Amino acid sequence: MAVYVMSDVHGLKDRYDRMIEYIHEEDTLYILGDVIDRGPDGIVILQDAMQRSNVKMLMGNHEYMMLQYYQALKDEKMDLYDKMLILDRWQRNHCQVTIAQFQKLTTKEQEEILSYLTDLPLAYCDVHVQEQQYYLVHGYPCTQFHRGCVRMKDLEETEACVEDFVWARIEKDEAFFNDRCVILGHTPTLYLQDSRPYTIWTGNRSIEDAHVINIDCGCAANNEYTQLALLRLDDRKVFYF
Repeated sequence: MAVYVMSDVHGLKDRYDRMIEYIHEEDTLYILGDVIDRGPDGIVILQDAMQRSNVKMLMGNHEYMMLQYYQALKDEKMDLYDKMLILDRWQRNHCQVTIAQFQKLTTKEQEEILSYLTDLPLAYCDVHVQEQQYYLVHGYPCTQFHRGCVRMKDLEETEACVEDFVWARIEKDEAFFNDRCVILGHTPTLYLQDSRPYTIWTGNRSIEDAHVINIDCGCAANNEYTQLALLRLDDRKVFYF
């Protein structure tokens, strides 16, 4: 039984399929969001993740845009200006292939996906693996939350918002916790280090000692330098696809 983490596959099913072959039924895979948009098969990947009992997915900014988009379309009471902002934001972020796939689904399948997205966690704050503790999030760790699983409903009556978790980006020199390692995606590691092909980023530490690990190796760009990274938490070994 091993625990793996991956992020930001962005509709590239060939890479996803090669990655998923490494995962056994008794293993656990955390997906840190952004399985949809850009690439051609985001909805297919999302549906595959939904039906796997050993996969735990987090909300990415692209899943959040999708959820907001379809909620806005149905909300007749929403302010028109606010609605247009929501619709426009996803349109500007490579959603066309996702919408085309989604529209081919049955009403039941569409409802199942939107229900799944609504319940996606924003962070797993204290995942324990081999006496190590991890904070898993798509974009940015909100340190006021440090226990359990954070969902959208948990933000009520707090100053935090969903955007803090899925849209904010880390800086190179930021530190968050002394007692756990933060693992995230969202910001391609190219923006934090100059490496070809793209590799995971661990700041100025080795992967064994890192307190922050970015595993978004630019899969969305889908060129010769990009990779899909899979990190095994048990021994912090990295696999690339």
